[in-house]
Amino acid sequence: METIDIARGLPHRYPFVMVDRITETLYMKRSKGYKNISFNEQWAVGHFPDEPIYPGVLMIETMAQVGGFIFYNEESPAANKFYLSAVNQIKFMHPVVPGDTFTVEAELVESFHIFHQIKCTAAVGDKVVASGLLTLSYSN
Repeated sequence: METIDIARGLPHRYPFVMVDRITETLYMKRSKGYKNISFNEQWAVGHFPDEPIYPGVLMIETMAQVGGFIFYNEESPAANKFYLSAVNQIKFMHPVVPGDTFTVEAELVESFHIFHQIKCTAAVGDKVVASGLLTLSYSN
């Protein structure tokens, strides 16, 4: 999925789009995508000046945005707007730095009414750098 298609599926806009590509979507089951981490992003100036590390809160946002594509419907891409409702059991195992490709795999664990819990695993290369559960809720 290219950038223009991602813009159709996400309500976010610059500078808060945390996804460069969506490589897989299977409606109501799973999604996969990535973000290339760059020195040119605003966070790199202050987190941390001598040793930039992609902030954990942005890792969570990237996982939520990729995970939201589980609910992407090509026929009506903007039909539902999802919100991050809960963050559970997130673990950060390794730092992510400029030059890394932060890849996220997300799968739907369970749904209840407007709430959907997804399991996310993020990796750089073959190394898992973060994982946990997120809950997304939608309004249409």
